[in-house]
Amino acid sequence: MKNNIRIIVFWAVCWGLAEASAGYVLHFVENSAGILLYPLGAYCLITAFRKSGYKVIVPVLVTTIAALLKLSNLAFTPPVYHYRVYFPVLAILSEGFITSGLLFITTLQPVQNLLTNLKIKK
Repeated sequence: MKNNIRIIVFWAVCWGLAEASAGYVLHFVENSAGILLYPLGAYCLITAFRKSGYKVIVPVLVTTIAALLKLSNLAFTPPVYHYRVYFPVLAILSEGFITSGLLFITTLQPVQNLLTNLKIKK
């Protein structure tokens, strides 16, 4: 796990800073930032998962740290608009945990084997 700490921190900071900076602006514009920023989050999770040797705990930790970084927006947000930070944090957690679950399922049963078991031809 010690070797994976750098991987976890790097990808969590990449996703967390993108959410904290670009997401901060996009949420105040009343735009749906989640649609725009989730692909970056998924890329960070999948890359961290691969670089860690397919350890399932790594994307979970990346998600948790990225959500904590997003909470730093509370320092810059007026108290009336704190919900514009809380809801994105909940979205980051749910996106990350669902993606981590899907990554876990695909390590147990690779997609190619699922297609074969369902008798779906390529």
